Amino acid sequence: MLHEMLLALSGLSGDLFVPYPPEPEIATTFKIPPDFPFLHEAEKSSLERLSALGFYYRKIANFLDKQRGRNENNNNSESIEAQKGSNNTLRGSFLHALCNAINEVLADFHKSIIESEIRILSKEDNMGGVVPISQLVSAFNEYYIILPHLNQLINDIEQNSVKYFGCRIINLVIDKCNTGVPELREIMLKLLHACHEVMYKHIASWLVYGQLVDPFGEFFIKDKTLKLNPIQIQEQFSRSKWHRRFILDESFIPNHIPNDVAKSILFVGKAIATVRNSAKPYDKHSKFPDQIASLHLQYLLELSSRPVFNQIELENIVNIIRDNVAQWLWQVVLTGDKVVECLETFKNYFLLGQGDFTTSLVEQFEKLPTSRLSSTRAPLIKEQEMNSLLVRASVGTLAEKDLAFEKFRFKISEKATSMFDDILVGVPLRFEYDIGWPLDLFVTSEDLSKYGDIFSFLISLRRTHYKLQKVWTHLATNVKMERNYKFSKGGNNIMLMPWNVRASMMFFVDCLWAHVQMDIIESNFQNLVRRITVSSAHHQKQRPSSTTEPSSPISPTRPKSMNPKKDTHSNESERLRDFEDIRLGHTSYLDELLRGCLLESRVCTETIRMALKIIDKFCVLLERWDGQRDFMERLEQIAKHNTEFREQVMFLFRTLSGVNKTGGDFGGPPRHLDQLLLRLDYSKWFSVWSS
Repeated sequence: MLHEMLLALSGLSGDLFVPYPPEPEIATTFKIPPDFPFLHEAEKSSLERLSALGFYYRKIANFLDKQRGRNENNNNSESIEAQKGSNNTLRGSFLHALCNAINEVLADFHKSIIESEIRILSKEDNMGGVVPISQLVSAFNEYYIILPHLNQLINDIEQNSVKYFGCRIINLVIDKCNTGVPELREIMLKLLHACHEVMYKHIASWLVYGQLVDPFGEFFIKDKTLKLNPIQIQEQFSRSKWHRRFILDESFIPNHIPNDVAKSILFVGKAIATVRNSAKPYDKHSKFPDQIASLHLQYLLELSSRPVFNQIELENIVNIIRDNVAQWLWQVVLTGDKVVECLETFKNYFLLGQGDFTTSLVEQFEKLPTSRLSSTRAPLIKEQEMNSLLVRASVGTLAEKDLAFEKFRFKISEKATSMFDDILVGVPLRFEYDIGWPLDLFVTSEDLSKYGDIFSFLISLRRTHYKLQKVWTHLATNVKMERNYKFSKGGNNIMLMPWNVRASMMFFVDCLWAHVQMDIIESNFQNLVRRITVSSAHHQKQRPSSTTEPSSPISPTRPKSMNPKKDTHSNESERLRDFEDIRLGHTSYLDELLRGCLLESRVCTETIRMALKIIDKFCVLLERWDGQRDFMERLEQIAKHNTEFREQVMFLFRTLSGVNKTGGDFGGPPRHLDQLLLRLDYSKWFSVWSS
């Protein structure tokens, strides 16, 4: 019977211990047949409890053998790709490492079986010719807790193969570690350490070498060009698509790794991979220094060797590596001059800083409706036409000889991103820029989208300003309108209505345009350029030694970059220390522009849009009126437009005044609203009229 017991502990059934329930049902344990004689109920219960351990052992061992068998029989990449879509197939290095760790636990269990057999055969446990069952129960006492939990672990993996695939399996093991049983926690921590070793190998390969060795797609960083050949991959970089090639799959990020740390890991690896794969390195220092790379690898290997995962230490090490890589990018790839040149280009065209080009562009758009009305074909708007219009607008301006201007283009989108996208031609029209490497290291697609939103707003405002100027020219050059104006000096003020309404509308547009260009764009732009220039000069002094040595003494547990007193961006006069600060500073700059243009407030944006629409209707009305025909009817329409316009402007004034006192959607009383309100209400006319 003892040998039958040892066989059952090894996972083998016999005459005494049989699978239960019997076939055709699925067995869940070993049990003694009911008709077996000579056993007391207490003995039978103890023996069945021991045999249940053997059933768990066999089930876990079969799971491990099944996984190892797939690893041996599926070596080609096509098999791997086919297996990843199945629920009962190989799922990569994380599961393989977990199986190896579980196998070590089973090896200890099997060793205990052998030791028990040795003691039985040597009669060490013989008490009067009988080996007590309690002795065996005591020998396997710890496994009554360990094996059922391991069995539940593999059941969870098999039943939720997608949920616990790759890095996600770490979340399951962490949940199993949350127990008050010391023996079980110790085993689960060993399993977790095995999974963390695989994760650290992925992180080290990515952070140190910029290589993503992940054929099973288990890591939280994905390469969307895995199926492309090397030539196609090179084309991806030449087209500046690196922001789209490597992505962060948040569903694979383990729960104990913050998203900010994962984003820093993504950024560092993308930068190193991009520089390594660039077709035309800028200089001999474009390769990341080997000395610093070895130091980074040493830190990560030290972390991976620790039996217990420490989140704070990982964050510190990732921040150290990010700061060193960011500073290296500043010094050898993306210098301050390139950044300032890029920002000036964006200011000239996205932010309409180049006046002659802006005026020419608005004039070309104003010619478009007239040519469409005289055409017999269907009034369709095509991107090719818009880009041809853009080229015509550059003729005779500074943009004509600007090489950077060739990268700008118009694109017609299906859905408007900004409320001002469809004002120019009636369909959503976006102004885009084909960013090139290495500038796309700090200018993302989200940044370009924000620039496009600001352009749509500014060009709509400038177009309205241009139309009001044309109305003044029309009023001044029209003989009959001029006669009405002279007649009004005799006391008939109704004749002055078109002039007065145009003047109030022009005042509003002038105030808004001056505020945006002078108080918002120019001041924030100069502040950002000044900080970049100072930083560039600082790094130029340090450049000879910075490419061969670490930027600063680094401690794996307390890096200098983690000092909260030195790593803040609250002081605007502080220089930008590294590449990461450029990116954050540029993002903050764009946010300030959006806030200053009132584009972050939907209420303000809708009000301004309505006001511009009313002005457009007013201008169309006057441009088609000779000052005599339908005189009173036109004056009534002008009065109606004037009333609607004042309602919108007064609503905007009251909204801004309220936001300026309470903060509203702007997160606190913003200083730029004081400047705008001062421009609008310098004579207190709005304040008196609104009260």
